[in-house]
Amino acid sequence: MALARILVIEDDDDVARLEKTVLERAGYEVKVTPSGAEGLELADSYKPDVVILDVGLPDISGLDVCTSLSNSNQAFVLMVSGHSREQDVLLGLGLGADDYITKPFSGNELVARVASFLRRRDKHAQRKEAPSLMTVGTAQLNRDFHTIAYDERTVTLTALEFRLLWFLAESEGRLLTRAQILEHVWNDTSGVPTRVVDVHVAALRKKLTEVEAPVEIASVRGIGYRLDGK
Repeated sequence: MALARILVIEDDDDVARLEKTVLERAGYEVKVTPSGAEGLELADSYKPDVVILDVGLPDISGLDVCTSLSNSNQAFVLMVSGHSREQDVLLGLGLGADDYITKPFSGNELVARVASFLRRRDKHAQRKEAPSLMTVGTAQLNRDFHTIAYDERTVTLTALEFRLLWFLAESEGRLLTRAQILEHVWNDTSGVPTRVVDVHVAALRKKLTEVEAPVEIASVRGIGYRLDGK
């Protein structure tokens, strides 16, 4: 079985060395670059399973790199930053990152986050035999292309946005708690703030509006969300 590929985009030599060492010891194949621009090129050519992305890069903001990755690459993105304020965490997650880790962190924690991503990937692969299309209301979700289409309008979702929408659609009309959503969509809820669900629901609502989809994500204060087809 091929080793999982990890791309580290980090300009701090000491941090990059730690990340590379612990990940290779855990059995992963690792490439490192200090440049956001080179990182985006490597993401296209190397096809990593996971990208570990520093927010503070010398050439391009890590947040901009994250946006590009979420729009063009299927890799999981783990953002790394020295900032631990909740608004900084939510900003990174709202741009398409799958998780967020703050410095300083241990090698064991890093490996655990990566392993969680790969478990999620493997679970998704096991569901490949599941239907690739789902109709909700009169809009259609396409699992293969991560799109929602309605009345000749189509919008592409990030991988995480699509997993969230598909899960809500599978339970159409039923209230789901934030804890249920985190457990199913994020797979490993340790360290993931529940408000991340709110951030991604807000992003989904904007994209549903773009295609004027006859679908509504209703919120129940203090509990969670319910998807209703119209």
